[in-house]
Amino acid sequence: MNRMLSRLERTIREQGLLAPGDRVLCAVSGGPDSMALLHALWELRDRWGLTLEVATVDHGLRPAARAEAALVAGRAADLGLPWHLVAVDVRGARAGARAGAHPGAAREAGASWQDVARRLRLAALQQLADQIGARRIALGHQADDQVETILFRILRGTGVRGLAGIPYRRDRFVRPLLDVERRQVLAYLRRRSIPFVEDPSNADLRFARARLRHQVIPALRLENPRLAEALRALAADAARLPAAAPVPAGDGEELPPLNRRAARLIERLRGERGGTRRIDVAGGQVEVSYGQLSWHPRGAGQLDRLLDCSGDPAFAGGEGGAAGPVTISAPGDYGWRGGPLVAVREAEGEPDPAALAGVALFDADLAGRPLRLRTIRPGDRMRPRGGRGSRKLSDLLIDAKIARPLRARLPVLTTAGDEILFVPGLRPAELARPRPATRRWLSVFSTPSRAEL
Repeated sequence: MNRMLSRLERTIREQGLLAPGDRVLCAVSGGPDSMALLHALWELRDRWGLTLEVATVDHGLRPAARAEAALVAGRAADLGLPWHLVAVDVRGARAGARAGAHPGAAREAGASWQDVARRLRLAALQQLADQIGARRIALGHQADDQVETILFRILRGTGVRGLAGIPYRRDRFVRPLLDVERRQVLAYLRRRSIPFVEDPSNADLRFARARLRHQVIPALRLENPRLAEALRALAADAARLPAAAPVPAGDGEELPPLNRRAARLIERLRGERGGTRRIDVAGGQVEVSYGQLSWHPRGAGQLDRLLDCSGDPAFAGGEGGAAGPVTISAPGDYGWRGGPLVAVREAEGEPDPAALAGVALFDADLAGRPLRLRTIRPGDRMRPRGGRGSRKLSDLLIDAKIARPLRARLPVLTTAGDEILFVPGLRPAELARPRPATRRWLSVFSTPSRAEL
């Protein structure tokens, strides 16, 4: 048996991805990984008693997608397998989100094209699997994707559980190729003369994944030629660690590691299945919308949505809208550029779990009063929570991928001594971090619509 095929079958057995007699929906884009997965499962179908069906998702973004779908349709016909074309409207989802056209609009607003496309694709595959009675949905992620994911999380920041990378299985979604390297996939396709197409975005250095693949990983391999093996071993070790808390997921969504309090709050809100709430965790926000979960990494997209309050290029602060710094002498909502943006709340005793919906929690006694809201100034420095020392605010904004035009429009929350506590899009400051003895809590939100303490 072919080496790739043997490795794939061993992964299926070891990870319990499939059971004899399963009906499997194989998601195939026409790229090398998904085409190899389709043909490998087809070769194993009799031994496992599998019933295979094929799905291609058209995101409506590239004219070439029609030709790619036709290629997949032709291969499915050659193999005697049913083929489904599923269309999703990524452009419409983003436009509707900006207009607030549906209750879960915030899910797509500010998200990247790739994030929205992925979310719609997984949801569409789930719906199709329901219609045809498929127990599993097979995706074509392979070992090199795992390496890129782990590096991506390390560079952007992650906990130990995040080092586990891409899971072999989540809900109905399974990844049988996750132990197979890209070179093995290509060798399998070449030996069997299986046609495939290359996604042009894989070579587009505007995307972080492409930069990792073509620039970062080759440089790291000069230091350690066995980089891929080392990172995959790290992922395997991290996956064996006991979870600090259950990590909720929905519609195939992969969420970051969560602390116990955040996980409990998210599970409670998910069970209520009403309204939309965003819970701030390390690296971004988990949105709970009518029982569905989605992940929003912290970045410029969110800030653009927050700052686009009035269209007025002039800064405005305070309830009166006057230009210049705003003094915050008491809890309340404080406007910025003509629209409410920063809300400050205060409470005594142990904070309610709903406080996790806030961007930042501080010890009110350490933060002091009055606080001030102002614009960014040259030379501003801040020590992010968990960081080893202070850094230039401009450098932190660059690292957070916040576009230059947005930086000058950001509100900066400071103490009376002009020490920075909070800037939307960044981690809160180490200054005034809550302690075990904290009894008065200061909660700062980037929007005023979130629940108060």
